[in-house]
Amino acid sequence: MKLDKRACRHAANVPLHISLNAGVLYTDRVKYLVTAAVKLLGGHRVLAVYFYDCERLKANDRMPKWVVFQGKDDFATLERDAAGNVKWRDAMLTNLTGYYSGSFLPACVFYKKTGCHTIARYIHVEANPTLVLKQLDRYQQDIRDRQAKIRRYKRDAVVRDKMRRVPQTPANLKRWADKHIMPHYLFYNYNNGRSKTQARCTYCEKFSVIERPKNNDVLRCPKCGQKVIAKAQGKRAAYHEDRETCQVIRQISPQELVVRIYKLYWSYAKGKDTIRKSAYEVMRIFVRSDNGKDATMEPYYYDSGYDSVTHWRYGYRPGALFGMACFSSEETGTVYLPGLEKALQGTPWEYCALRQFYEQTGIPMQVSYYLKMYLQHPLLVERLTKVGYKNIVSDVVYRNGFSDALDETQTKTHRILRVQKEDVSFLREKNADMAMLKKYQSYVAINLRGRKELFQWKIDNKVAEISTDVFRYMTAEKFMHYMEAQLPIYCDTRPANRYREPTMKTLVTMYVDYLHMCRRQAYDMKDKSVLFPKNCAAAHDREAERIQKINDAQKKKAFCMAYAGFARKAALSNKELQIVCPKQANDLVDEGKALHHCVGGYIDSVAEGRSLIVFVRRVEEPKKPYVTVEVRDGKIAQIHGDHNSAPTEEVQKFVDLWSRKVLPIALQVA
Repeated sequence: MKLDKRACRHAANVPLHISLNAGVLYTDRVKYLVTAAVKLLGGHRVLAVYFYDCERLKANDRMPKWVVFQGKDDFATLERDAAGNVKWRDAMLTNLTGYYSGSFLPACVFYKKTGCHTIARYIHVEANPTLVLKQLDRYQQDIRDRQAKIRRYKRDAVVRDKMRRVPQTPANLKRWADKHIMPHYLFYNYNNGRSKTQARCTYCEKFSVIERPKNNDVLRCPKCGQKVIAKAQGKRAAYHEDRETCQVIRQISPQELVVRIYKLYWSYAKGKDTIRKSAYEVMRIFVRSDNGKDATMEPYYYDSGYDSVTHWRYGYRPGALFGMACFSSEETGTVYLPGLEKALQGTPWEYCALRQFYEQTGIPMQVSYYLKMYLQHPLLVERLTKVGYKNIVSDVVYRNGFSDALDETQTKTHRILRVQKEDVSFLREKNADMAMLKKYQSYVAINLRGRKELFQWKIDNKVAEISTDVFRYMTAEKFMHYMEAQLPIYCDTRPANRYREPTMKTLVTMYVDYLHMCRRQAYDMKDKSVLFPKNCAAAHDREAERIQKINDAQKKKAFCMAYAGFARKAALSNKELQIVCPKQANDLVDEGKALHHCVGGYIDSVAEGRSLIVFVRRVEEPKKPYVTVEVRDGKIAQIHGDHNSAPTEEVQKFVDLWSRKVLPIALQVA
């Protein structure tokens, strides 16, 4: 029944005739007075509940603030403000004054007992004045639940029809999973005094006798020959369980596939000859492509508590996207292989090499995302999977793509990988991933001879990277020989400690750094004495010390040059204070030590022209540090005294005068 709001509006104008001296109006607990009546509106019996605001009644406004029109399966509220304007609301009784106002109903009192009885008879509850309004609110909540359920049924009818097209669960799913996915066990009774014990295999479910087993040992069942794991069962009741995720791919149409995700649960209990095996479906992901280039995914998860025409709900299970109960993941699992080719036949994924990729990796995968990414790089994924580059395909599909490392327009494997023909088999043997391929490509780009041996040497010695600049001066063979010869010397001169252990990796890093220092100093890089010093570590330290001295000298020179013209124009003094400029870099260090602040670290900033430091000294003590001032971008940036203290008012006024009268002129000269 739908309420006739036009008829309801006419029935809402019911004033309350009450004396303004009535004591109930002046009771603190009572905020609203309530009356009720059953009226015939639009051909239906409708309960009208009137709420009068006591404050408005005191102001002689006798019209109701709210009128709740309650039908058998619908309700609506007409609200009237202080100015007399009205509007319709759909809120339930407890939400009239706000979102779930728990203090509203206790503040309501029936003006007459007949109002309570009228409501109670209409909704068929006990006529209790303290509870009847709560019963009415619950009655409205039931109506809202029924209305939401009807809307949900209509909306989910489309989902139900979609699910009807999904094929049945494979009849042999449990049997296939038991054979190919789930582990098997040889349960035996632990007895320390016997050399032989009886055991039961969970695969063939037969008993046999085994000698001195150890818990978690991998054995072969004497009866069926299946690989099993030995599990001891003591005097206490033993219990064991396994959980896995399995994905079944089925075809809906030539343009659409569905990935059905099952949770497999195998449980074993001591004293029982049978294994409890359960496989329940938790998710369905529909993968569709209309143009063969892009794919859309529609996920649905199973919710047994969902009250609708179907238990399948759109989206991912809340809180279970990256894990579910004790399972590793919601949608990552093993692949059900029987019938896979038939499911993909005639679809854009017919040649996606899903079986080959899964069998090469041998680990659980996310099938839906693989199908989506395959359409974006079909030739690349198919070709590299079939020739055995599973790690590179994994990077393309599941990780950060491939940038410019691969040439997707090519059909030859070596051209796709941007390497030479002789490199293809080597990279495949090393199970190269995208990071390894990019490093190897840098050696291919300079046509480095012996790059295979070099790369193998890097792997054996756990060296992460060797810059290609090194091989401008030497061959890979000479580099490896020199490093092998230097390692014993390096270990002798740099003994291991708790922070660093001399390894080939650290030696290579030091040698590469040494070569870069030699090149920056314009050494003759063809000289063998430069390229291959007798002691690489000592040569590195010697060059680093030499460069540090040069840098320090240059820095000191730049520091002095920063004050060359500035110091002559920056002088200012009065009877008490004067401005003094540092003469050398060490003056900042001495200033920082004396005043206990960090000005000693500003030497680089001054040398690079980013700031200037001046000292404020007392006239009677010109050599004693007093206050330090930093000038940056032509303005005073900092003024600090001892322990970074703020300057006194006298110093602040003196520095302000210096910054206005002297600093601009001094900076122009500098």
